[in-house]
Amino acid sequence: MLYLLIGFFLAIKQKVSQVVVAKIKNNNERVMPYIYDSDYYLYSYSGNEKQYILDLDKMPISLKRCFDYGFPKPGEKILDLGCGRGHLAYYCVMNGCIAVAIDYSKAAIDLANKTRNALPENLRSNMIVKEMDFRDLKADEKYDVIFMADLVEHLYDWQLKELFKKVKEILKEDTGRIVIHTAPNKTWINIIFPLKRILNWLSVVSAKKDFFYTRGKYNYDENMHVNEQTTRDVRKLLRDFEARVWCDDGSSNVISLLTKHFAGADIWAMARLKNKTK
Repeated sequence: MLYLLIGFFLAIKQKVSQVVVAKIKNNNERVMPYIYDSDYYLYSYSGNEKQYILDLDKMPISLKRCFDYGFPKPGEKILDLGCGRGHLAYYCVMNGCIAVAIDYSKAAIDLANKTRNALPENLRSNMIVKEMDFRDLKADEKYDVIFMADLVEHLYDWQLKELFKKVKEILKEDTGRIVIHTAPNKTWINIIFPLKRILNWLSVVSAKKDFFYTRGKYNYDENMHVNEQTTRDVRKLLRDFEARVWCDDGSSNVISLLTKHFAGADIWAMARLKNKTK
């Protein structure tokens, strides 16, 4: 018990020593697109664009899971919202789909166009890349699958409200489905992560680590992650849809194994339009 009390005391002491200035939100606030530069998108590849292109057939785990949950069929029309590098759209096209990849970051679109050019020549016309805001999507263009891979945590509440209103307009009624991945789960980063370090405080102190997650440009930067979610938050976003929302955690840590089903680091959702006949 004393061991735990010491751990909690050290964590609280560290937390109160950090000066946090609350930001005042307004209804027109948004993350500016220039924050997302090419270095940000290529971080996983050590900034090496050529290596990224060479590794296009190796999908990051979260994107591959998005694809598997969406289960796009050959010939279906896909929308990749906040496409970033365009990797997911590329994979959909390679599996016989038509993909529209949009992002408001010029750096993302420049890289997504290079991803498109890496497709076999006869498939390039099946990947449409657009630098645009989701609000400018046309309501008469319908999609079978809409992916939101690591998107919602970058949007303010007013943007999310408009986003899901738009999605209701452009998702096909019968076959349409939505796949969402967002991380980190707000419960995980604010409670579970520090709890694991508190329980192991001797190692944390000796290694001079922080009890709380150290954020940075490539690690949940608060200038980009302006609206991290919980599973409850995501369910609220999808209240007008038939949806399944869950979380999980790939860590083998005992605390992670015990909490992954309600406070796991990664949040997933699959949704459809509600059946109008019900």
